[in-house]
Amino acid sequence: MINNEINAIKDRICLTVMSKRIYLFGSFAKGTYNEDSDYDFYIVVPDDAGNQIELSQKAYKSLRGIRKRPVDIVVGYESSFDERAKENTLEKIVKQEGLLLYER
Repeated sequence: MINNEINAIKDRICLTVMSKRIYLFGSFAKGTYNEDSDYDFYIVVPDDAGNQIELSQKAYKSLRGIRKRPVDIVVGYESSFDERAKENTLEKIVKQEGLLLYER
């Protein structure tokens, strides 16, 4: 279920982090969420985008004041995301079960 808050988070991430793709995964993507669920986002960035931890911190900071639920953010480089999605990894789950919210 894509709601206004998810769209606002996606839009803010797009403004803050140079994103190639943004996926929503986990319980909200599967429609199995409850009142205690958080949002899970996977941001795919270009290989030359910078340090993944710094990008993740930048994304978290940008969401202050616009989210009502907790948010988990994973940042991965495009080349490693596509390669790791071929194996039994988080990236494979995200690619198979996640909802693609943004692609550039």
